[in-house]
Amino acid sequence: MVEVSNLLGVGLAVATAGTGTSSDEGGLFKLGTKVTLDDGGEAIYVHASAAIAVNDFVTIDENFEAALLTAALTLVGHGIGVAADVALADNEFGWVRLSGTNFKGNVLASCAADIALYTSGTAGKLDDATSTTRIDGVVAVTAASSGGVTAVELIMTNGAHVEAI
Repeated sequence: MVEVSNLLGVGLAVATAGTGTSSDEGGLFKLGTKVTLDDGGEAIYVHASAAIAVNDFVTIDENFEAALLTAALTLVGHGIGVAADVALADNEFGWVRLSGTNFKGNVLASCAADIALYTSGTAGKLDDATSTTRIDGVVAVTAASSGGVTAVELIMTNGAHVEAI
């Protein structure tokens, strides 16, 4: 279990239903609240703009709306995180990781370990196939198996960001 050092009541594996479609209705914490995790990493409280599967990569906009990561969303400067602990339905609230170690993120089949990761044609999943949008600050510690999307162990440093090539 992951410990949180600076806020009571945080459950990284808890999704909370919103009471409406607005991002400020029904959350347990203020959107954008950050907590420090026991591995030195960080998580942020967000509102899901659409369904997000567990371990999917997300972008986080200025209103703390989380959406599945795509090249287009990363190129407009949105933050990058991963829903490593819980799936979020549309309009739910929950925590996504901004950094840390020993958690998982979804990559495409046969993605290698310890190599640059890029956005892919599948929203929310990264890959080692070179595309126009490299995501720096995220490393797959383990390789993905063949045959579909695989959740692999990650190290995600503070400030994961886009490197356009």
